[in-house]
Parts: sequence; structure tokens; C-alpha cells
Amino acid sequence: MEFKDVEFSQIPAFDLLRSRLEALRPAYMLVKAGKEFDADLYRIYVQKTGAIRRPIDIGKNLLQDIEKNPRGSESNYTKGLLSKLDALIEVAIPGRDRS
Repeated sequence: MEFKDVEFSQIPAFDLLRSRLEALRPAYMLVKAGKEFDADLYRIYVQKTGAIRRPIDIGKNLLQDIEKNPRGSESNYTKGLLSKLDALIEVAIPGRDRS
């Protein structure tokens, strides 16, 4: 797969993605983003000071579903979407490397 660099502003639901990362892994910051256009996949790179850069691959459909979700934040559907996003973050940055 070949990822092309994209601006953070081009990523659907980016503000929510950033807030979820800050809540789950506060020591990490977003440093770079790319998109694989054929697979509709975003790769977000996160890093904390002195650590290696870690990729998080997130499907475009998941991000668009989060962005366009008309249901309230307490609905089971919304919770399911956020749970999927959180799981991708937690796989990329294991619990032992939280801070």
C-alpha cells in the first residue's frame, strides 16, 4: 500500500479522533497523516517525546460514520463507533505505553 500525505483537516471526524487520542493516550500527539486512496484507509502517525512513531490505520468508512452520525452521544450506535475507534488506538499504543 502506498500512503500519500494529507493534511489533518482532510480527515473526517479529525477533532473527535484527536480528543479520543488525548483521552486514551495523553502523552502522544498526532504528527503526520496519510491516505491510501485505493483502500480508503487513513494512516495517522502518533508519537510521544523520545519514542518511536506509531501508525494507526483507520478506515474512511468508520471516520465518515462517526462524522455523519445523527444520533446522540449516549446512543448504542455512537458508543459502538467510538469503541471501534478506541480499539484501533489501543492496539497501536499498547496499555503498557499509555503515558
